[in-house]
Amino acid sequence: MDSLTGNEKRIASCKMVGGEKKRGGHALEHKHDALVGIVASTTSTKPEADCLISPENPRGAELLKELAEKFGEPGLSNCSIKSGMNLQFVLGNIPEITEAGSMDARLAAMANPDLWWKYLGKSQSKKPANLLVYYDKANDSWTYFKMADCIQFIVSKATWRGLEATGRMKADFADKSRKGYSQYLTYEYRSTHKSHFLGANGNKGLPFIQLLKASIPFLEKVFRH
Repeated sequence: MDSLTGNEKRIASCKMVGGEKKRGGHALEHKHDALVGIVASTTSTKPEADCLISPENPRGAELLKELAEKFGEPGLSNCSIKSGMNLQFVLGNIPEITEAGSMDARLAAMANPDLWWKYLGKSQSKKPANLLVYYDKANDSWTYFKMADCIQFIVSKATWRGLEATGRMKADFADKSRKGYSQYLTYEYRSTHKSHFLGANGNKGLPFIQLLKASIPFLEKVFRH
């Protein structure tokens, strides 16, 4: 007999999905390494950049030149890799937010660029991420954004609102297609994971990438395998 309750089954299912997502993320990092980096066994879950574009790889060397020309800055090589319809920036508690006290204080914390550099840019790690990279499986393309542009856009353009009943916070951005504002980012506590989440969920990941592409410079690449 199955001794698990309905809620326990749901939690176990979420853990299984989470494990599959981690394995899928590592596979994507391996794919990027093979294209423009150095093939390595990427299994780290440390809060640092996922991949490095290597000048020792001929395609990597060419990409580094293109990125320097596109963004007007050499040395952009450390990548934070994302894909899919949901984007996870942080899975875990962010004390700068949860310990801020009132909802107004928490909302103010979300507008602090230092917070975004720490958690999205991994600025306090040995491998800070200076590029945000999105892989689109539909057309096998990689889109590169300068991390500084992403963080500046989020900090300057997001309008955060809090839901007192749940503690959840949502970020709205101007949406020209709807002639108003649309919600893209969320910070919330997930009881299924017993952890906080910051990112674009509810299938808002790809739309958020499209919003970035309409708002800040980017370089899109399709590599020949």
